[in-house]
Amino acid sequence: MTISKPSNTTHTTNLKREEKNYWDVYWLHKVNFSMSHISEEVGIPKATVQGIIKRIKESESPLPERPKGAPKKMNDRDLKRLETITRSEPFASYDKINIEIKLHHIDICRATLIHYLRQIGFGSYFAAHKPWLTEVHKKKRLRWVKERIYWTTEQWRGAVWSDESRFTVEGNDGGVRVLLKVGERYKKDHIVETTKWVFVDGNVDQTAYVNILASKFHPWFTELCEKEDRVFIFQEDGASCHIGTYTTWWKNTHSIRRFDYWPAQSPDLNPIEHIWHSLEALISDKRARINNVDDLKACLEVASIKLLD
Repeated sequence: MTISKPSNTTHTTNLKREEKNYWDVYWLHKVNFSMSHISEEVGIPKATVQGIIKRIKESESPLPERPKGAPKKMNDRDLKRLETITRSEPFASYDKINIEIKLHHIDICRATLIHYLRQIGFGSYFAAHKPWLTEVHKKKRLRWVKERIYWTTEQWRGAVWSDESRFTVEGNDGGVRVLLKVGERYKKDHIVETTKWVFVDGNVDQTAYVNILASKFHPWFTELCEKEDRVFIFQEDGASCHIGTYTTWWKNTHSIRRFDYWPAQSPDLNPIEHIWHSLEALISDKRARINNVDDLKACLEVASIKLLD
């Protein structure tokens, strides 16, 4: 004999009928029907009616509590431990945190770990960057700003700014990711402090820098001063090739006026910093066609013209 399994439709119909019975008992009980009378009216055993009425008194609902699904992988104590581990190593990868959590006999997969991190408010974000500042750096920055706090717009227009940036064929360098909660991006423990550490094709020493000034900068700077009929101030940072004896002598002999000093580790004081971000954004959709350095240079030239128009 073949026994057929009840269809989903039959199962759903039975659930709806049961739910209707629960609510029939609820309303008849509200108008003070006796258990025997309710049993007779609804067509269910008196013991079932008694159980439903007990549930109504306890939870104010005739419906049985639905199953809550699979048991949780982590309890409140585990979640506190997870937050402690994440706080102690905000730059750790998900995999590393998972290894740490396993040491506490909590065995979960990577996807489940991410789920619980989100549940307690953590997300993975690119870390903010700022220069590494000593107390001396901070004092010099403050002094530089205070000395020019009352400069007029016209005075600032008399400054010629210089800066350098790096663009690569492969695209931007990305960044370090950090696990943090909303509003914590600029907390001290979540910031990557940067230092200057670059490799270049050849050394940019004083001789190379002076050659750049003589061949590229000075003709343009001289023409600008004559055209505007004013003496401009040339800003440059404190790199060794900028302030060395030979470079300083060359700028003095060519009457190039400069700021008396520039506070170290202060790229944020230079308005050109914002230009680099705009330039990178302009070439981002052309990245697929950049295969070598020549392609990159051509793309940057077109983007810079568009940016300055």
